[in-house]
Amino acid sequence: MARGKEDYKDKEIVILGGGDGALLYELLKENPKNVIMLEIDDVVMKACGKYMRSICGDVLDKKSGPNYQIIVEDCMKSMQTFIKEGRKFDYVFGDLTDIPITATPTGELWDFFLNMLQLSFKILKPNGKFMTHGNGTSSVEALKMYESQLMKLEPPVTINKSTAFVPSFYEDWVFYQISFAQKA
Repeated sequence: MARGKEDYKDKEIVILGGGDGALLYELLKENPKNVIMLEIDDVVMKACGKYMRSICGDVLDKKSGPNYQIIVEDCMKSMQTFIKEGRKFDYVFGDLTDIPITATPTGELWDFFLNMLQLSFKILKPNGKFMTHGNGTSSVEALKMYESQLMKLEPPVTINKSTAFVPSFYEDWVFYQISFAQKA
């Protein structure tokens, strides 16, 4: 989430996925204006809220709080609703599946990724950012393929990335911060 590098105070944020509640829990510590978490799997949230409290605290105990709301539905449907309503956000976090490891950027999973990216950028404010995790640094070809797909987005984007060691994967993981390219 680029803690210390990004300022989430008073920002409007959407989390795509995030069923374990960890990202929501951490973002709320930053005093955002509002966070909307869009998670399709209520069973996952209930299990994590019961058995993984060390990473989610009590945020999964109820579907809303003073500055957050959890919507249990397909994030694609929710983003389409936001687009129709003209809603824009400072940050969109992609906390869904990892980047596909495939020979070419084609197929159902890549179609999902590209559609999700296009919808995400339609709900971002002009100075907003799309934040997401990639894969481990050892997935060199998959990361390159993902970045090549990002460069095809319209309007053009700027990609920044960082790495961090993820103990549960025992590997450095790539994290992306993607924003609209600034016009010259």
